[in-house]
Amino acid sequence: MKVKKQEVKRISEERKKDKVKCWEVFKCDEKECPAYKSKNLKCWLFSGTHCRNEIQGKFLEKIEMCLGCHAFKTNTDVTSINATLKVVDKQFKEFNKIVQDRDKELEHIGLELALGLSEVFEALKKISSGDPTVRIPETSKVELISKLKHVVNVTAKEIGEIVNQSHEFAMGLAEHFDVLHRVSQGDLHARVSGKSQVELLESLKKVMNNTIVSISREINERKRTEAALQKAHNELEQRVEERTAELTAANKKMKQEIAERKRVEEALRESELKFRRVTEAAFEGVAVTVGGGLIDVSEKLAKLFGYQRSELIGKPIAELVAENVRDDTMARILSGYSLPYESICLRNDGTILPVEVCGKNYSSKGRVLCVTAIRDITKRKLAEKVLQESEEKYKTLTENSLTGIFIHQNGRFVFVNERFATMHGYTPEELLGKDHLSLVYPYERKTLKAFALKRLEGKPVPQQYEVRRITRDGRIMWCEMMATIMQYRGKPAIMGNVIDITERKLVEEAIKKSEEQLRNLTTYLQKVGEIERMSIAREIHDELGEGLTVLKLDLSWLRKRLPDDQLSLREKADAMSQLIDKTIHTVKKISTNLRPGLLDDLGLAAAIEWQAEDFQKRTGIKCKVTIDPVDINFDRDRNTAVFRIFQETLTNVARHARATQVNVSLRQRDGQIELNVRDNGRGITEEELTNTKSFGLIGIRERVKIFGGNSIMKGIPGKGTTLTVRIPVRDMRENP
Repeated sequence: MKVKKQEVKRISEERKKDKVKCWEVFKCDEKECPAYKSKNLKCWLFSGTHCRNEIQGKFLEKIEMCLGCHAFKTNTDVTSINATLKVVDKQFKEFNKIVQDRDKELEHIGLELALGLSEVFEALKKISSGDPTVRIPETSKVELISKLKHVVNVTAKEIGEIVNQSHEFAMGLAEHFDVLHRVSQGDLHARVSGKSQVELLESLKKVMNNTIVSISREINERKRTEAALQKAHNELEQRVEERTAELTAANKKMKQEIAERKRVEEALRESELKFRRVTEAAFEGVAVTVGGGLIDVSEKLAKLFGYQRSELIGKPIAELVAENVRDDTMARILSGYSLPYESICLRNDGTILPVEVCGKNYSSKGRVLCVTAIRDITKRKLAEKVLQESEEKYKTLTENSLTGIFIHQNGRFVFVNERFATMHGYTPEELLGKDHLSLVYPYERKTLKAFALKRLEGKPVPQQYEVRRITRDGRIMWCEMMATIMQYRGKPAIMGNVIDITERKLVEEAIKKSEEQLRNLTTYLQKVGEIERMSIAREIHDELGEGLTVLKLDLSWLRKRLPDDQLSLREKADAMSQLIDKTIHTVKKISTNLRPGLLDDLGLAAAIEWQAEDFQKRTGIKCKVTIDPVDINFDRDRNTAVFRIFQETLTNVARHARATQVNVSLRQRDGQIELNVRDNGRGITEEELTNTKSFGLIGIRERVKIFGGNSIMKGIPGKGTTLTVRIPVRDMRENP
């Protein structure tokens, strides 16, 4: 055990020596680097470091580089992880502020767009009414609006050319709407590519392509940031799991050692008991003396000392006793001392014989007879020596253990090892006799006292549990405890092991905080996304739909005024009218996909039924819906979450399930929203359920966790897949 303790100490010292300086590892001469100036080993926490011959940004911007760096892997410990989490938290807040500023900027731009588009549509109405003299100011903070106003003015001036070029204009609009549709479906690589002689279409193409590029850049940047954060989170989680595995292995080994020690102690106790019963059943030999001379001996006694019986008769009994204890032993024999006592005798061959002696004096025929019983205790002495060695080994084991070990009897410590005392800031001597609950956190004393009483009564209690303890200086320490009942000095006692898990608890709290921050960010992004979808859907439906309707009316008005002999123009006008109808239908479809109006106007039940009916029309898969109660409805956030989960589930069915029927039920029971979707397809596999790239399933789980709910997805090969989602109903209210 001493070698093991020295090995642990050596490894600890080597770990301390393993800390490295990044500027020495990479032989860096960047003396202007903030990490080099500060001489701080946590170089990854500094912004603007001069790594790889470049000035790096903040930790979150260079996290991928740092996680693979030798200096980061070598210098990280619990303290540096805490510091890292604080820096990450701070930079998250900075990024959050940037996002909020960007949202405000987008809000101002949206207002400017609304006002500018209003002027543009008013001018277009006048132009369509036959007033080509209309003009609007071309000044605007938004470049797109300025260009639109300029296009409107040019359009008014060259109205005749627009009529001649109407076919090209309609084809261009169709391409623009097709690109808009592809972008709304997530295709950020879509671009308007066709060339046109119409300046308005070229300007719109340029502005639209630039806008798509800008949106794509922002989305990709967010994805990179989220991927970096997820990677950092996974690495921290892996480290915690590795540390937990090490502690579990150490604890298991300690249990095995304790079990083995108990087995040896039990074997020794049984051996001693058997030996005691045998030796107490009969003495080895009996001697009768008068005045110290032997007048009679048993055969067993003669054999024990290596003599013939006749050789001992008449021999002084003192010659059988070792010289160093002879006087004391003879005094007891002659006095008739009746209580058993130990002594040392000599065999015929001169070897020492440890014995237990018991005698009594009797009077016979005027003589005082001393009857002395002697038995060989050589084996008992050897057993005592083995037991003493065993106790010394046990003491060495407990004193050198990395785990705190204690024994308390009648509520007070009767044994503690050095590790247990050091953990609490005491010496072992100071803890002996102390109330064991005095080192337990006040709120948990009642529980541990109840455990101890039940354990002594033989009732079932947890053998291993976590508890907070108090050190001498008042510091709260998280510990993992394991206790069991035992016999200590012939009385029931409780022995326990204590492991300090405070660092593990701190890491777990840090991980929980990080997960909560990520979940809050996800919630915020989902809400912002839904608001943007709703806004875009409303603008497309109201503004663009209204413009297309007016354009169709104007086209109808122009067609009625075309001469009957202009068949080609009439056919062209009919084709344009059909194209506008198709475009209006596309606008409605895009608006509905972005945010179904039914969800906000008629509620969740109507939206679920509409989505199921639309899914059946598009895929040919039968979809049966059961809703109870029929007018079920919740607050806007829960309505949106349930509807998006339902949408994602149907998408997965269409893409992967190969099903012919889907059964859907939406119920409210026991304060829970319960959505159940079951198909008869091939059945999802366990590998697909745990795939980290199954972003749809991950999105479903995250939406449910936001509201404190749970989701269960199971697949049976060849029989289908079932998804059950339950979300608590809290403040129910009608959707605004």
